[in-house]
Amino acid sequence: MITHCPSCHTHFRVHAEQLAARAGQVRCGKCSRVFDALEHLIEETAPARAPRPKPLFEATRADAAEAEPAPASATSEAPEPGAETPEAAISAPILAEPVTADADAASGASSFYFGPGAAVEPDKPARRWPWVLGAFLLLLTLLAQAAYHYRSAITLLFPDTKPYAVALCATLGCELPLPRRIEQMSIDASDLQADTTNPGVMVLSATLKNRAIFNQQHPLLELTLTDAQDQPVVRRVLAPQDYLGKAVNTQAGFAANTEIAIKVFIEGSQVKATGYRLYLFYP
Repeated sequence: MITHCPSCHTHFRVHAEQLAARAGQVRCGKCSRVFDALEHLIEETAPARAPRPKPLFEATRADAAEAEPAPASATSEAPEPGAETPEAAISAPILAEPVTADADAASGASSFYFGPGAAVEPDKPARRWPWVLGAFLLLLTLLAQAAYHYRSAITLLFPDTKPYAVALCATLGCELPLPRRIEQMSIDASDLQADTTNPGVMVLSATLKNRAIFNQQHPLLELTLTDAQDQPVVRRVLAPQDYLGKAVNTQAGFAANTEIAIKVFIEGSQVKATGYRLYLFYP
């Protein structure tokens, strides 16, 4: 039997035993397409053969039998020039029968692979949309986390988003803190002296400056009193309410490009300090 591949149209010769073993399923040896060989069978016809030519010596013998017998004599007349004698006809070469190409080669027959994978159905394409959907949800989650973490910076870069961020934080119960860029904060001047009216009290005077172009959260101040060897004796952290006073509203933040002069009274009658260090930071 001959079948053909519906994909590459290559013809193959198959046997009934092979098809029965695989329920007709075969794999094309050229393009690896799996198909049902029974559905693509081709009617096999024997190639027409040319009629075999009659041997030349038989034809000559038949013509001689039909001719009149020559008169018997000891000698025969010499044949005319160019006439063909029976001996010459017998010794002429016999025409060979043309070789007919094999039916398999004429039909382009090839071989099939009947291995274990012949009856296996083609792999179905994998579903990609669940992976795409999962990646999209993960990306949205990552963007939401980044927006929550950098919510202050986003409102700083895009001021129009601040009302929406405030409303969202009110719903979620979060806060929208002011920016805290400590590198944009500085202490322009500071001084620590004993109070002229009360020698047991020290007065810390300083000027803080916000050099940023946006409002910032007020920083904390750390005051360290040192002895003659510059070793710490007392350390104290001052919150914004400590150096600004409780009457000042710190929620508005430290205004952009502004300075604040502070004065803090510190009880130091029990401290034998000769120097101090002052710096600001964010917790």
